[in-house]
Amino acid sequence: MIKLKHLLAAAVASTLAAPLLAAELVLPNEVAASHWKTGYMNEFASMVDKRTDGELDVKVFPASQLYNDQDALAALGTGAVQMVWPVSVRIETIDPRLGAINLPFTLTDTLMTNQCYAKGLTELMSSYVEPRQLKILGLLRAADLFFIMSKRDVRQMADFKGAKIRVIGGRVFLDTIRGLDASPVSMPASEMSTALGQGAIDGVFTSAGGWAEMIGQTGKHAYHVPNFSLTTYAVVVDKTWFDALSKTEQDAITSSMDEISSKQWKEVVVEDQKLIDKMVAGGATFTEATAEEAKGYEQVAEKNKKIFANEHPDVLPAMDAIEKRCL
Repeated sequence: MIKLKHLLAAAVASTLAAPLLAAELVLPNEVAASHWKTGYMNEFASMVDKRTDGELDVKVFPASQLYNDQDALAALGTGAVQMVWPVSVRIETIDPRLGAINLPFTLTDTLMTNQCYAKGLTELMSSYVEPRQLKILGLLRAADLFFIMSKRDVRQMADFKGAKIRVIGGRVFLDTIRGLDASPVSMPASEMSTALGQGAIDGVFTSAGGWAEMIGQTGKHAYHVPNFSLTTYAVVVDKTWFDALSKTEQDAITSSMDEISSKQWKEVVVEDQKLIDKMVAGGATFTEATAEEAKGYEQVAEKNKKIFANEHPDVLPAMDAIEKRCL
């Protein structure tokens, strides 16, 4: 018995003396390691490591090395993934009320660079997913989307009639394309360049990054309606895992995300313009709708907003209340 006590005491002492293993935050990503989104993830990882003295180890897996964003969302809560930054259209599948932030002419850079509004909107959207044990910690700027066409040099709304346009998915985006008398086609990003080149689709509704890095000069003509579709990345975390962290670790995550978010909205605008300039220099065209032409798209947007408001009557008034409070 005495010998057993000594062995147990030695085991306890050995355990106490051993260094504690750092907790892991697994952060998958479907874009390339060279994409600016991955760069911000790596910056986030470095900030959290520093602010927790290495006790929380953020591991970034770009280029779908571990999961694509949709599968990573599904893996939250399993212990395999703790955080993911998907395009916000992906989270409509969790709760359709989240589609509000994808409605045309809804979000703007002016609104989202107002910290009061950004925080209020994030908290509202998070309230819709928290019953599913998820939490939204921030909304980052993804892109001001525009149309990339292979052959049609779009100059007015009528030019979209009958066109097959690839969209990332989500009901709001699908309804938006239908509102232009075009046919939305949902397909993986990896297939859109080939489909465009072969004529299976006429165009793609995408970002500057999607144009320059995935489609290339196969997409000869770009058409942009300012503020028509400003998309975001939602920073989604496993709520059960997050709530179990120490206050120091939680604060490290939220403060790092707030710091990145506050500057990212401004920096990405510059990066997108560089990519557009690169494509134009290579021979592509980039046409921007005039203020008068944009009114037609605003009318389409109003129809979509009414449909959304009828189905989810509390969401848009709540967003309006945040805007009134903060601006």
